[in-house]
Amino acid sequence: MKITVQFFSFLRQLAGQNELTITLPDGATTADALRQLHAQFPQLKETEKTTLIAIGVEFATRSSQLRDGDVLSLMPPLQGGSGPSTDELLLTDESIDEVEATLGKFNGEVGGVVTFWGIVRQIEDGKPIRALEYTAHREMAEHQFRKLLAETHQRWRLKRIRVIHRLGTIGVGEASLLVRVEAAHRGEAFAAAQFIIDELKQKVPIWKKAMP
Repeated sequence: MKITVQFFSFLRQLAGQNELTITLPDGATTADALRQLHAQFPQLKETEKTTLIAIGVEFATRSSQLRDGDVLSLMPPLQGGSGPSTDELLLTDESIDEVEATLGKFNGEVGGVVTFWGIVRQIEDGKPIRALEYTAHREMAEHQFRKLLAETHQRWRLKRIRVIHRLGTIGVGEASLLVRVEAAHRGEAFAAAQFIIDELKQKVPIWKKAMP
């Protein structure tokens, strides 16, 4: 069987390409695919313990079975479900300031709104920078974001969630993330916003690179 392997973030540099097709025997697992890839690209083996794996848009394990035509994604560690139709989720290359103006107004059921802005600082890992470059496994990121929103709705009674994450190069002082939670009560809004911000760094495949 043939599968497509995609590389993300700095793993693309290690493999020297964005994707390739490999042939495996029927019944092969992701571990079998990794062994073949490590033989072809020995530098990838050095990152094996921290590499995340996905089949399609779902995370997978080394023992997950592969099928003909699968897309296997190899990703570095992440940094850090469907909600109601009123939720808004956007991965964009545009300025969040410009997008935010189109998000509409509150309704009479909303009693508490918590808004978090993630801003690019001038220091990253103790060193001065001019910008951060964000890249993503876009299809999987949107899928995992929606699963996260669905889980958030299960935990708290919310009216609406809005999440905007910038991709591309974002300069110091610019916004890279907006999380806005609307609820009947402020306590639920605060708790849900904190949960989303913490969880997205663990579950959503978006990476950042410092630009000196």
